[in-house]
Order: sequence, then structure tokens, then C-alpha cells
Amino acid sequence: MRLVTLQSKDVVNIVNGRKIGYVIDVEVDLCNYKIDALVVEKDTLFKIFCFFKEPPTWVIPMRCVMNIGSDVILVQIDE
Repeated sequence: MRLVTLQSKDVVNIVNGRKIGYVIDVEVDLCNYKIDALVVEKDTLFKIFCFFKEPPTWVIPMRCVMNIGSDVILVQIDE
């Protein structure tokens, strides 16, 4: 799967049903050739005001990813 296809999917927490945001990057283990984590930009109303700093992000390990569907990625994160 390509990063471009992951970036077009919503990331939803199955614990509370809320949309977390979108995948902006991945962390890769180059020795084992596998994805270690998804970097997700939080979906907030105030990201318009993040001109001079990076938007808030979450690093979600792959052990928390439950399912990758055609238009959504389901994760289990206890907040």
C-alpha cells in the first residue's frame, strides 16, 4: 500500500467513535521493511491558526491499528 492511499483515509478511534484526523506520515523500520507507526494530524478547529508552528500530531503504533478499510482506518486508543 502506498502512502498516498493512506493519506486519503480518515482515522477513527473505535473506543469513542471520534474522528482523530488524517495520516500525514509513517514511521518505517528500515531493517525489517515494515511500518512501525502512523503519524496523524489531529483534526481540530484551530489548525487554521497554526501558521508559525507545526500542527498537533499523534504517533499511533501499528499495534493500535485494528483495520484499514477502503475509506477509513480504525484504531483503538484509550484516551
